[in-house]
Amino acid sequence: MSKVGKFGLGLFALCATFLMSTLIGNAQTEKPSAIVKVGDFAASTDFLNLSQYFQTTRDVTVKVAYVPTKKVGAPVKRALTLPAGTVVAGSLTTTKRHGYLVPSLQLYLARLSYPLLQQSAPKGYTIDPGAGAYDPQITLKATTELTAFKRVKVPDYMPGYSHGDLYIGGAKAALSPVEPASKSLRITPDGYAEVLTYDPTASAGLGFYQKPTGLAKITKTDYHDPYRRLYFSHDIKGIKTKRVSQTGAYQYRITLKNLHDPQHTLGDEDNGIAGTFNSLYLVDGTRYFTFIGYDGISG
Repeated sequence: MSKVGKFGLGLFALCATFLMSTLIGNAQTEKPSAIVKVGDFAASTDFLNLSQYFQTTRDVTVKVAYVPTKKVGAPVKRALTLPAGTVVAGSLTTTKRHGYLVPSLQLYLARLSYPLLQQSAPKGYTIDPGAGAYDPQITLKATTELTAFKRVKVPDYMPGYSHGDLYIGGAKAALSPVEPASKSLRITPDGYAEVLTYDPTASAGLGFYQKPTGLAKITKTDYHDPYRRLYFSHDIKGIKTKRVSQTGAYQYRITLKNLHDPQHTLGDEDNGIAGTFNSLYLVDGTRYFTFIGYDGISG
């Protein structure tokens, strides 16, 4: 290989290392492969929802797939702009290029707020959430794209180990094999609280991705475990809010209380089916549950 070629690859590796260090900064407390206590169980964080969070440092436009909401049809790609300052959930991975490991960033854009996603949705289409909870909507590899993101800590408003989707019901509902199909409170990475009523007319997997019954931008968060107090400038239709001020950005509040009573559903080790964990929350007197991960049994 020529000196120029070696120099080019060396520079490429140096840039990749710089990008990785930038994106890894401010890692959250829980580390991969750590053992944590989940109720009476010892669980590996490798199997819990250990989402990473990234903030855009400038406007970023990406191509995202939208699928028909109520009919069978091919997905369509549309440009979606993430404004500067947008916080998104993601996962930093690496791919091999020219013999070097370089960073790639998977982004879970389906978890973003309805107002943001709807800006690019064709009429009658919904962002494609994928078949599973860990399916990213895009994977970024280009250096120019990666430099538009910086790693940030988990937002205080995000429930622990949760993707942000809380479903109405207590322990019985959390342990039920029946998929939720009533009401959901969604806390989005970009800082919205959304109340969603399941739409049975939508295609499978899209019932909780339709227009919220009510929503509001989170203006402030007070987090003192087990309480997360989220503040808004207006009330949210479909959920009980408490008025705490007559003016300003912090007039209304909801309180999420982590009951620290995780529910464990047994898997089937012989058939490679992992068990699941759900956390229970009390939201201003109403019980909710949220999926937080697997127990790691893989058969």
